[in-house]
Amino acid sequence: MQILNESKEGLYNARGKVKALWCRAFKVDEMAKAGDAWTSLESAFAGNHPEFEAIDAPYHDLDHTLRATTCYAELVFKNLQTPDYGPLPLEIAELGFIAILFHDTGYLKNKGDLNGTGAKYAFQHVERSQAFANQWMLQNSFDQEARSAVKSMIQNTDFSKNTTPALFTTSVHALVGCMVGTADLLGQMASPDYITKLPLLHREMIEALKQGQAAGIPIEIPKSPQDLLRSTPVFFNEYVIPKLVKDYQNVFRLLNTPYPDGPNPYMEQIQRHLESVSQATK
Repeated sequence: MQILNESKEGLYNARGKVKALWCRAFKVDEMAKAGDAWTSLESAFAGNHPEFEAIDAPYHDLDHTLRATTCYAELVFKNLQTPDYGPLPLEIAELGFIAILFHDTGYLKNKGDLNGTGAKYAFQHVERSQAFANQWMLQNSFDQEARSAVKSMIQNTDFSKNTTPALFTTSVHALVGCMVGTADLLGQMASPDYITKLPLLHREMIEALKQGQAAGIPIEIPKSPQDLLRSTPVFFNEYVIPKLVKDYQNVFRLLNTPYPDGPNPYMEQIQRHLESVSQATK
């Protein structure tokens, strides 16, 4: 069951399709807490959270999160069809679902903040996302062990070079953390509009750069959207691939259809993007 090639309009309606995938995987009728987290995410991003404004980061929007969530659900479903990575209990997979849904809530501005966009929180968004998830889980009666696991799973999405490695208490939690990190990378880069959204990402980088400089954080960014576009193949080959293979334990291979040696629709879409970049930058 692949739901990668949805239009943006269709992706905003991805909940029903992801629910079908989830319920089929775990033989349940409802998504339970995972569904509650989805509702809370959409409400917060729409500006209905009492502590936060609506999401206004140009690139890290609801579409970005739902594409990552869709990829995560597919990874979970495919994992249950193969013994290679071991069994995955519903309650732990559910923690990963919460983590991927909330992994970019750190881009939400505080209520009443009308300055700039949430992109200014780029250097703090992981910690802010962890805090958002922890608060939501406290309100929904999750214990400390579960909250710590989700904190580590969100930590696993941190792209910064000097990030603290995520710590997991069990190999199953670590597996889910790898799925969360993989889904964040593949969900965005395989998006049909990834290339056309890169100028929006560059806008975020400029705003983040200003905040970083003010805080004394050394950072370099591409000088223009065109430079960001040109750097995409290098970013994929020198950062994303090693991250997927080494740090995330090759779990992207679960998406190979058929498993284990069939084509991977996410990787194929990314390769098409890279080919278009090569043509455009000749």
